[in-house]
Amino acid sequence: MPHVEITQKTDDRLELLASWEGISKGEVIARLLERLHEAGEKTNTNATTVTVFTVYQKTRVEAEFDPATHTLAITSSPWSGETFSKPSTAAIAVVEHLNPNASPNRNGWSFWRVASTGRPLDTLR
Repeated sequence: MPHVEITQKTDDRLELLASWEGISKGEVIARLLERLHEAGEKTNTNATTVTVFTVYQKTRVEAEFDPATHTLAITSSPWSGETFSKPSTAAIAVVEHLNPNASPNRNGWSFWRVASTGRPLDTLR
């Protein structure tokens, strides 16, 4: 059986994740490695963007994220192709349009989700 040395802090974190998911620490590691592999496949293909989405105010908004530049182009109306310099800037535009009375400040890395996995965009950083 292979052996990997980790710090106590890392082991504590693995234990916490395992208990949340109801799986073993080994399965936590296997799942994380699989996600890493999937993210690598997405960024190593000929496609230069990753499809992302958000659901805000019961409205689904889709976009394309460029991992190389961190720009995000919203493909849904009314933005239809408008490119934003950061995920957060795009998130602010969505909130301002769909809920003008709300504070628009949002962390775009958690606001947007990777379409293929449903995970936060932050998982691609």
